Amino acid sequence: MANKNQINTKALYKKLDKLRESSPTIDLASKKRWVIFSDLHMGDGGSTDDFKRNSKLFAAALKDHYLKGKFALILNGDVEELQRFKVEKIMDKWRNVYDIFDTFHEQDNLFKTIGNHDLELLLMKNLPFKYKLYESLRLRFEGDDLFVFHGHQASKKYQEHNELIGFTLKYFANPLGIKSYSVSHSSQKQYKIEKRVYGFSAFNKVVSIIGHTHRPLFESLHKVDRLKYKIEQLCRDYADTKGEKLEQLKEEIKAHKKELKKYYRENKDHNFQSYVYNTLFHIPCVFNSGCVVGKRGMTCLEIEGDKIRLVHWFDKKISKKYLMQSGYKPEQLEDSDFYRLVINEESLHYIFTRIKFLA
Repeated sequence: MANKNQINTKALYKKLDKLRESSPTIDLASKKRWVIFSDLHMGDGGSTDDFKRNSKLFAAALKDHYLKGKFALILNGDVEELQRFKVEKIMDKWRNVYDIFDTFHEQDNLFKTIGNHDLELLLMKNLPFKYKLYESLRLRFEGDDLFVFHGHQASKKYQEHNELIGFTLKYFANPLGIKSYSVSHSSQKQYKIEKRVYGFSAFNKVVSIIGHTHRPLFESLHKVDRLKYKIEQLCRDYADTKGEKLEQLKEEIKAHKKELKKYYRENKDHNFQSYVYNTLFHIPCVFNSGCVVGKRGMTCLEIEGDKIRLVHWFDKKISKKYLMQSGYKPEQLEDSDFYRLVINEESLHYIFTRIKFLA
């Protein structure tokens, strides 16, 4: 007899399947390049506005890189922080950012989905902007699906208590100057949501692209596992390499090892650091664009042709570590202090082949 957890999981999968089936389908090839950002949490510019830290970095990346490169922009939920601020105050403060959104929209290159922190937009009779809102999208790649949704749909508690959470943030946390506490601060909650999305995606043989947890994922791998895989691969390369490249590989191994040790040193909760979700094979079916409100920059996902990549943007005034470490090749944004760094890249053909045979 099925237990309560199994019944809840089946119900959740049905809900996600219904969401996917009702999503508008867009041929990925209809646009040459795509970029996906989530979790901007735009506020009023005050001390509790999480967006404020990376606002200049975000605006510059959009205007001077993605707009010039003719990317289609997907804003995958929690763009406005409506659980803490009024939309009018947000748009007033960040008019320069909305002007950039408007330019993407005018070029038919803007797609905006809803998250749990900007859910209120669906209740508004007259939206304060021209863009259409989506709950989710299906990007079609040669017969296969990339299912784009914010991710809160995989959390039963957020669905049930979102209104109460918003009330608490707006009327208690904000006046006291307390910054937002969310699922992004709990590795246990992050893991549960990712595991549910992973199970759904593997079963349906689709790629799911989410935000919500603020934790970047590439091919279902969290930073810890990604670094371990990278170190392992570099060791294999080192064993098969001769000549001048040996020293470069050695430095890359040392840099990744140092980064892994630092992560374990700074993150004391190790109970949820098995990020392959307890399946027989590792299925590369979940990707997460991370967030715009990171302490050391922001992350996003790019899709170009058949390539998907995880990208980290940073301000060298805040974080110089990627400039100093070998193994990384950051690109400067014109003559600014902003840099774009490709963390991982893979072929969608290869990803979907693994999903089809391993799931």
